[in-house]
Amino acid sequence: MAAPRLYELKILPEFRRRVKDLSLNEFLNSDMELLRWIRARENNLGQAELMLRAHMKWREEVSFDQLLLLDMPKQYEAVILDIILGLDNDNCPVVLSHLDKWDMKRMLQEFGPDALLRSKWKLEKELQEAMKNKLTSEGVPVTQSSIICDLEGLSISQGTFTVLRFLSDAARIDEANFPESLKTWVVINAPWSFPIFFKCAKPFVSEKTKSKIHVYGANRKEWMKFLGSVFPHHVLPVKYGGSNSIEIP
Repeated sequence: MAAPRLYELKILPEFRRRVKDLSLNEFLNSDMELLRWIRARENNLGQAELMLRAHMKWREEVSFDQLLLLDMPKQYEAVILDIILGLDNDNCPVVLSHLDKWDMKRMLQEFGPDALLRSKWKLEKELQEAMKNKLTSEGVPVTQSSIICDLEGLSISQGTFTVLRFLSDAARIDEANFPESLKTWVVINAPWSFPIFFKCAKPFVSEKTKSKIHVYGANRKEWMKFLGSVFPHHVLPVKYGGSNSIEIP
């Protein structure tokens, strides 16, 4: 996120006073973390307070702070392929997500939506840990990450009611608990059916978040040019025009 503005610095003490009873730890009580909620509610401190209180309740319900200790079933490794590629020039983590290889229909049948959601929140916790104590090129604490989402081979057969409802729930929970956490989201190799999947999440995504989403089809030259303009060469895997030799399943 951008550095605190003068007006935000003036209202931060009041917001911190409003949520004092939550006994936030040092990380959650930092200026940049508190600004996350203020900006998500366009400087409306009352609404920002409600949002943060709801998040703290959710955080406890899902044991968010203990998720790094969670052992995911071995079956997940074959279908949930989210890889942290490295850090961009602002020290923001860059994630590669192979959603085309997620057999969500089968996983939802075998493990249920709660298990899949926990895997997603575990990645969020890993990203928070990766950002700790890091500064952007402007000296501002890092609070955002980027996603490259490769949909090559995504089948319309995955678009069942159960899967689409899961995507809706995931988007709703994500927007409510991780506002202002996205720097850039690039979708590549989007099939003709992509709007069907995105339609489920769209109602829960803020306009600010939507403005950070860039969707490209199968035109490799087009999306490779864009990826190269956004991410450092050393972060992008060789497959995507960079020099990162990280193994991609």
